[in-house]
Amino acid sequence: MKLVLGCLFALIVLEAYFAPFTKVEESFNLQATFDIIHQVDQFDHVQFPGVVPRTFVGASLLSLFAWPLIQIIQLSFIDQQVLIRVILSTFVVLSLGKFAFGVKSLFGSTTANLTIMLMICQFHLVFWSSRTLPNTLALPWVMLGLSHWLCSLSQFSGRTYHLNRTIRYLTFTGIVFRFEVGILLVILLASEYIHATITLSAILKQLITTSIITLLITVPFDSYLWNTWLWPEGMVFYFNAILNKSSEWGTLPFHAYFTSFLPRLLLVSYPLACFAFITNGRVRRMLMPMIIYIALFSFMPHKEWRFIIYTIPVFTAAAATCVSKSIHAASRSWLNRILLLVMLVGAAASFAIAITMFQVSRLNYPGGEALFTLHEIEKNTPYIHVHMDADTAMTGASLYGQSNPNWSYSKNETHKVQDDFLDARYTHIITANPENFDTSLFEIIDETYGLDKVKVKSLHEYKKSIQNHDISPIEFRMAPKLYTLRLINPQKTWIQTMLRKYPVVLYSKSYCPYCMAAKQLISKYCKDIEIIEVDRQKNGNEIRDALIELTGQRTFPNLFKNGKSLGGYDRLSELDREGKLAGLCYS
Repeated sequence: MKLVLGCLFALIVLEAYFAPFTKVEESFNLQATFDIIHQVDQFDHVQFPGVVPRTFVGASLLSLFAWPLIQIIQLSFIDQQVLIRVILSTFVVLSLGKFAFGVKSLFGSTTANLTIMLMICQFHLVFWSSRTLPNTLALPWVMLGLSHWLCSLSQFSGRTYHLNRTIRYLTFTGIVFRFEVGILLVILLASEYIHATITLSAILKQLITTSIITLLITVPFDSYLWNTWLWPEGMVFYFNAILNKSSEWGTLPFHAYFTSFLPRLLLVSYPLACFAFITNGRVRRMLMPMIIYIALFSFMPHKEWRFIIYTIPVFTAAAATCVSKSIHAASRSWLNRILLLVMLVGAAASFAIAITMFQVSRLNYPGGEALFTLHEIEKNTPYIHVHMDADTAMTGASLYGQSNPNWSYSKNETHKVQDDFLDARYTHIITANPENFDTSLFEIIDETYGLDKVKVKSLHEYKKSIQNHDISPIEFRMAPKLYTLRLINPQKTWIQTMLRKYPVVLYSKSYCPYCMAAKQLISKYCKDIEIIEVDRQKNGNEIRDALIELTGQRTFPNLFKNGKSLGGYDRLSELDREGKLAGLCYS
């Protein structure tokens, strides 16, 4: 058991290493770990709260384990991100080991080992076991609960103990992490009540006690971090189940889970699980609550694979009973040997498909790649101010990618036109829409490619690729997804932007007596002008050089009206004596 669990863990860690970036659905918990570990002044969720609030319990637990390691080992930000994911995957694998123990108690050690082996041949469970989805954070707790449930199916004397543990784990998980776990618990308890293995009073006692304790933990804790009283998962349930707002993200037909999601999630384990359900009574007893759970969720218009992730290990265990039976029967007939060979070929094919799916998925994080590459390109630049658009933030650009403490990063979503970006004084922009920016002002310094299309090679193409030492029958077609732009002449462009925006602009130095005198002089004619204290700006020397280039004047102050320089203090005094400053604030 330890060997197969070790292989599963190694595969998850390898995939986390080779695909280190994360997408938007993972971002809340990932950003929260960064904020907690690095004790930032303002949490990311304050600026970008999302559609509904999420709990900080999972992120806090990950941070608790990661923080000491980060203090001992000086890791880069991106390595810290991988560490967070490895810690999460450790919890998942340990809980799957506990689940396998439950399988062992019900079906034997061979089936338990085969369950983990078949999981290795799946893509989604492996790939997402290190990703900070709320569902993944819930998964270890659910597996612990289901392990006790499986033990209760195989034992009589300890049944009450195991069912009580099942109720506690799944109640806690449903209240804190994912409300659908509560629905799964209700189905499990209804099944056990029908089979007379637990009484209604025992169910209510455990449910009520655990619910009260859990709410006393999560509500104050999350309310403190959100700065308002709330129960995060309660709001998620209201949003998705009561208001049915999740349907705005797309809908699928009733049968989608059974005909589309489960085949992709389970691969070879799906037909094997179906066969075991038909032929094995204990498998039916185990799978029926899972099938009812999926059927209930099939009535929801919006469907996602992660809503049913908790059932995947149970289906896999059912499939493992088929393989185990064939292994024991293989010595008795050629037919059983052939059936076993077919299953093994199917498992190998599933593993090949899973690896291909991993390759496809790892090419879908251009935002993380673009931000990482920017740091490589501008590694010798002391300061830049970079804006990342929505496409960048949604495809991998996390706080862990913002690795230069001297740079400024922004995900401001209010910018609409080019002048908004110029007003904000960005030196670099990562965007999916470079056509929105003037090529005379911005230059493209990098194109980040992402997956555009997956295509099976024709026979002719495959022969040709083999000659080039490429034996893969799949072609991954890439296309530019994001563009990194650099402002060609930042200071000059920003000055010209200010001059277009404000009719009267004074470039000054806060300590300069001539500047002070100019401000006093101008105040006689104009109370509302834009004053820029160059000595208080970052890159003040560059602003000075740009002003020299634009006007030829080397000294301060420098007053502009309608984009034209009126000169310094001496010239302003002369204009004042001549009465030519009277209309300063009027066009």
